[in-house]
Parts: sequence; C-alpha cells; structure tokens
Amino acid sequence: MQSRARSRRPYLRYMSQTGRRVAEMHLALAGSDEFADFAPEPTTGEDVQRWIEDVIVRAERVFEALKQRRDAIKEADRPLVDQLLTQRDTLRDRLNALLPPGIDGLKIRHHGDFHLGQLLIVKDDIFIIDFEGEPRRPHDERRRKAPAARDVAGLIRSIDYSATAALERALKVAPDEQGKLGAALGEWRDRATMAFLAAYGDTMTNARLWPADPTAAEKLLNFFLLEKAFYEIEYELAYRPDWLRVPLTGAIRILSANTNEAA
Repeated sequence: MQSRARSRRPYLRYMSQTGRRVAEMHLALAGSDEFADFAPEPTTGEDVQRWIEDVIVRAERVFEALKQRRDAIKEADRPLVDQLLTQRDTLRDRLNALLPPGIDGLKIRHHGDFHLGQLLIVKDDIFIIDFEGEPRRPHDERRRKAPAARDVAGLIRSIDYSATAALERALKVAPDEQGKLGAALGEWRDRATMAFLAAYGDTMTNARLWPADPTAAEKLLNFFLLEKAFYEIEYELAYRPDWLRVPLTGAIRILSANTNEAA
C-alpha cells in the first residue's frame, strides 16, 4: 500500500499543478476589459436557457440513436444504455436544477477543447497549449464566451478516459484481474480529480468564475460534465462504439448522484 501511494504522488502533484495553472489561465482570460472580445460578461438568464437547450437537443439525438441502435451496441454495454434511457423524461428538470436562471457568474473566453492532451509537462510545471477550441465546432461558436467550468469539466472527463485506457492496457496483461484493476483505477481517477479540483479552487480568487459555495460549484460543474458526456456519447456512437462505455458511465454517475436535485 505504501509503495502504491508513493507511485501516485508524482501524478497527483501534476494534477494539483494543472489545477493551479488552469485557474490562473481563467483569471488571466477574465482579467481585462480592454478588448471587447476578451472582456468577461455577466451570465444572463438567456445564456442559461441556451446552454440547457443545447444539451437537451444533443441529448435527444443521443437518446434516439441509443434506442435505435441498442441491439448493435456491445452486449456488455446495453444495460448502461437502458439505464441512461430511463433518465430521458427527467433530464430537463435535472439540468434546470443544476443551472438555475438566476446564477450569478461570468462567461469568459475559455480554452474550449481542454483535455489531458493539451498539457505539456516541463520539469515540474504544466504548460497549456492549443487554444483554437474544439475543431468540430464553427469558429463563431468556438469564440463564444462560457463559464470557466466548461474547461474544468473537459479535464475531468479526460481523466475518466485516461483511467479507462489504462484499464484496457492492463487487462491485456492480466485479463483475470478486471475487478481489482478496475477498483484501483477508479480510485486513481477520483483522487486525481480531487487533487485537480482542490488546487483549482484554492487558486481561483474570483467567486463569479468559480462559486465559493461548494454546493453551487458542484452543481455548476455537474451541468458541464453532463454537457460534455452527451457530446462524447454522440461522438463515440459515430466513430468509436467500443469506447461508448466511458461517457455512458460518466453521464449515469452524474445523474445518479443528483437524483433528488429536481425534487
């Protein structure tokens, strides 16, 4: 156990440093009114409604595709498909509860395509690269301002993918150890995420970019985690169905944790 803990320390230090650097990036992007394209703007009720509607539109496409293609999806993943489909009727209420129209926040120019592949490790520091935004989105959409939480959600979803990729590699060597390896990598995913979020929260000094109230911060983050997960489900269905389990599990995890939010 001690050797395992020691082996994790460098990774957790990098995750903490990533949290600090991402917070510093967001503070810098929100720190000037000199240029209108980069000036932070208050989040409005119209913004909130648009973000919710965008998720609903994509989610409806996802639900329909999952329903129609269920029998072609890997048998092991079908229970996840069925579980997500049960959330269809309550999704709008869940999203409304996570992102209320009166939210007091700022929308800023942000990275827009943030994941582990956008990080360079140089000695003990982290450098963030590739600020052109999500390549599959139109340029005007990439330039659109949004809460900093969208970048935070992107990195957390990427950590989830990295844990699954590590599990797939490990199972090629030890196929009989799936339960043990899965539990260990799930714990690593959670600890890496916590290290990143803790450092981000400690460094972030603007409560309108990241709520000081932990409950409000968690709701904001969960909304954008769901936004990202539905995007990933649609992508994996189209291009990499063998990876569908990752975003399906991510979306279900968030929705299950927030079962009572819309009550």
